[in-house]
Amino acid sequence: MNLYEYEGKKLFSRYGIAVPRSVLWRNGSEPRRQWMKNPVVLKAQVLAGERKKAGGILFASGAADAARRSRALFRKNIAGEAVKNILVEKRVIGAREWYVSFSYDTVRRTPVLALSPRGGTGIANARVSAIDLSFGVEDFFFRDAIRSAGFRREDVFPLLGVVKKLWSIFWNESALLAEINPLFRLSTGELVAGDAKVILDDEKVRPDARRFISLGGDIAILASGGGASLLSIDVLVRAGGRPANYTEYSGNPSGSVVRALTKKVLSQKGLRGCWVVGGTANFTDIYETLSGFVAGLREVKPEPRYPIVIRRDGPRQKEAFRMLERVREDE
Repeated sequence: MNLYEYEGKKLFSRYGIAVPRSVLWRNGSEPRRQWMKNPVVLKAQVLAGERKKAGGILFASGAADAARRSRALFRKNIAGEAVKNILVEKRVIGAREWYVSFSYDTVRRTPVLALSPRGGTGIANARVSAIDLSFGVEDFFFRDAIRSAGFRREDVFPLLGVVKKLWSIFWNESALLAEINPLFRLSTGELVAGDAKVILDDEKVRPDARRFISLGGDIAILASGGGASLLSIDVLVRAGGRPANYTEYSGNPSGSVVRALTKKVLSQKGLRGCWVVGGTANFTDIYETLSGFVAGLREVKPEPRYPIVIRRDGPRQKEAFRMLERVREDE
């Protein structure tokens, strides 16, 4: 789920990241213009990148100029998306422009922090630091990453505060990307988010949208990966098995989501087995998801007595395997 800039900035504000004063101007409406007597920025609210190059970001000297320029902006179509809303912001002049983001690296199979002391259009050469979730995320990691990216010593502490808040958004809100570009450093020393690009994981923020299809068999299926899950079911059928259902929990869902899905899957009648299956994950926390499976399993009544086969690999797989061994010994 891609958030529009104004939605991302509402999220930033909730977590204490400063954003410019703004108002959302909807096509056909008239916002209050009193504070627009000063220079403002008009930003087309579309999901396409490089809005400035496409003419989707305009500068206005005051209310009358903003009204004139907004009419032209509302007539635009940017990357196939009509402009229906404009974010009108107080213009911010930064002494410096920085870049900071959290995302997932599918090669390293871990979240990464990207930083650069030169933000804005055409950002390149950001310093990328991989995050090892098994060790947790401490302040010293962020400080080292900031220093390694080439920021000045006096900028480390104020930037640390923003980085920690952005990480909280990334982790708590189930984001696939949380990016500020540019992050303005004002002459007063204040840090203000000039833009907000946030992509949330649909599989986590909308667990109700996960597909569950009853297939009438007797082997419960909890699969991960769209194509891989279908291939696994094909193999099961060829081997003579009868899948009871199709459902999958791709992405990086929380333990609570997997717990609820496990209870739903294992509450089917007439089960004779359960198969938790998936390939090698890039950024799914295997320990987190299998902890959710165990929690859901313990809540199923009557207690399942049929075989349960688990095939999963990826980040924190070793911790997950040790946890499953302890669960087996306790039963």
